Amino acid sequence: MDLNFDFTEKRVIITAFFCMAFTIANLITVKIINIGFLGMETPAGVLIYPLVYILTNVIADVYGERTAQRTIILGIAVDVLFVFMTTLILFLPSPDFFTGDSSLAFVFTQTPRILVASYISYLIGNFANARMTTIVNRGRDYSSVLNFGVIGISQLIDNFVFIGLAFVGVYSPIEILIMIFSHWVLSLIWTVIAQPFTTMTVKWAEKGKPAEA
Repeated sequence: MDLNFDFTEKRVIITAFFCMAFTIANLITVKIINIGFLGMETPAGVLIYPLVYILTNVIADVYGERTAQRTIILGIAVDVLFVFMTTLILFLPSPDFFTGDSSLAFVFTQTPRILVASYISYLIGNFANARMTTIVNRGRDYSSVLNFGVIGISQLIDNFVFIGLAFVGVYSPIEILIMIFSHWVLSLIWTVIAQPFTTMTVKWAEKGKPAEA
C-alpha cells in the first residue's frame, strides 16, 4: 500500500477527520462527565472536539482561509445527514424482539437541541479561528505559541455560545459556568498535549505544496 499521499490527498484525509470529529462530538455531548477535580463537570464532547479546532487551524494555515471556511460548512452538511438518519430510525417500526428503542430515543431525541447550539457556536468559533489563524500566520512560519493562543480564544468563544445555548433551562447558571470553564480548561490541556502533533501535521500537509496553491 502506497502511503505517500500528495498535497490534495492530504487535504481529503484532514477533511475526513475534521468532519468525523465534529459529528462524534455532537453525538457524545449528551453525556456529562464528572471530572472529580474541584467539582469540574463538562460535556463528553471535550474528549474529541478540540481536534476540530486544531484541524481548522491546520487547514487555514496550509490551504487558506477560504478552504477552511468551505470545510467548516462541509462539516455541518455531514452532520445534518447524520442527524437526519438517526432521527429517521426513531420513527421506523421495530420487531418485538428489539429492545433498544428507548436507549436510541434517549440519545438521539436530545440531538436537535444540542445540534442547533452546536452549529451556531461551531460557525462562530471556527470562522473566528480561521480568520485569526490567517492573520497570525501571514508572512511567517507556523508558530506553535501564536496558534495555541488562537485556538484557545476560539474555543472559549465556542464554549460560551454552545454550552450556554445547549443547557440553558436544563442546568443552573452556576452549573453552566462550571461546565464552560471545565470544558475550556480541558480543551486547553488537550490542545497543549496535541501541539507537537499539530505542528507535525502542518509540516506533513505542506510537503508537496504547489507553488500556486
